[in-house]
Formats: sequence, C-alpha cells, structure tokens
Amino acid sequence: MKIEKLIEKSYKLFENYTIGKTLQVCKACCVTDEEESELTNTPLRTISSNLLDRAYYFSARNYSDSELWEMKHFLPRVLELVNKFDFPCQSTEIVFTRLDLDKIEKWTKEEMQLLTDFSVLFFKKCLSFYPYSPDGDSIETYLTMFGIAHFDLKPILTAWEDEKNIESLLQFKVFVLNGIEYKVQEPYKLINPFSKPFVDEIVIKWLNDKNVKSKFSAKIENEIINNKNLSQETIAELSWTYEQLTK
Repeated sequence: MKIEKLIEKSYKLFENYTIGKTLQVCKACCVTDEEESELTNTPLRTISSNLLDRAYYFSARNYSDSELWEMKHFLPRVLELVNKFDFPCQSTEIVFTRLDLDKIEKWTKEEMQLLTDFSVLFFKKCLSFYPYSPDGDSIETYLTMFGIAHFDLKPILTAWEDEKNIESLLQFKVFVLNGIEYKVQEPYKLINPFSKPFVDEIVIKWLNDKNVKSKFSAKIENEIINNKNLSQETIAELSWTYEQLTK
C-alpha cells in the first residue's frame, strides 16, 4: 500500500475520535482561548503544522485518557503533515511521543498496525533521499523519532536491510560513521541527543547482528566494485564503514 492510501485509511479508522470546543491543554500560560478556538474550529484536513504546534503540541501535558483521545483525533492530520516533512512541533524527534505507544492497552490492534505500517513506509521514503531529506534532517533523526515514541523498530530496521537503492546504503554509511558514539569502556549509543538508552540498545544490537553486517558488507562490496560513478571520497567512506562492520 502506498503511504498516501494508508493516510486516507487513517482518517477513516480514527474518525470516531471527535472533539468539542475545548481541549485538554494548558491555558494558564501555554495556549490562548483564541488559539484553542482556532484549532477546534478548523477542519481537520486543513489544520496547519503551525497551528497544531501553537495550540496543542506546545501545551503542557496531563497524560489523561481524554488527551490521548484528542491526539487520536488529530493523528491522521499529523501523519499527513509528517509525510510532507512538515512537522507540527519544533523538534522532529518528539512528534510522536504524545501517542504514548508504550501503553499498548490504550490502542487497538488495527490502530497499532496502521502506525507500524506508516513507520515503515515513511522510513523507506526517507531512505530514498541522500544526503538529507527535504526538511534537511538525517536518517538518524527519523530513527530516533520512531524509537523514542515506542514504535516497533524491528520492521523499520528490516526494511533498511532490504532496501536496494544506493541512497539507502549511503544513508547507512553516514549513520555508521557519524550517527554512533563509539566508546571503549561504555556501551555504544546514538549521538542524537533525543535518543534513549532503550533505543540505543535496540539499534546497536541490530548493527552488531552478524546477518545485518553480512548484508551491508555485501552491498558495500558490490557498490565499490561495480559502481563507476562513486567519488573517491565516497569510496573511502564506504571502505571505512566496511571496516567498522567487519571488526
């Protein structure tokens, strides 16, 4: 399924999460009455990322069931904006943390599956760009974004293994060389400051898997041998990545 069709499916799946004229937002200092009114009176499909940021994402959280209900109401539009690399918050990495996906009892299986499918399709879309996505972020940003929001990273990482385009391999090269902090006496971890230890553990375990190393090593060998369009700088960086994988 194409990601645009999946987003349309999300509008149908979450259509019962309706809202009224007031929201679970902090109006003491974060959100004005005017901003709240603008958000609740704007048709869902036309809400801008700026309005969501000002009138919802910027507000202090209370972690209530009603707040999550509201988040599910806005979720299809959030997915639509994210797909356009138009993120409704100041830091891309935190856009999905309001979903509280670690509280799986709050989500139906169908809802969780849709979000998993979205994460894979969007991540694969990001892997088609090099060196940066349209918003200027690196692949590490999106991996962290899904990781700290408690998305299942396994299908995302598996999709990365299976991608065959050169961009995805070059993204992997940059990630291995620049996205990981390597320390002799401490566990390796992602350099991204938003990452969490549980995310680092999942990703580093994946990178250390012998089958993953074998797949990417083979891809690197193939590109260096057969791709005559690679610059000497890229060949050198791919070689360094290969050495890192074969240590």
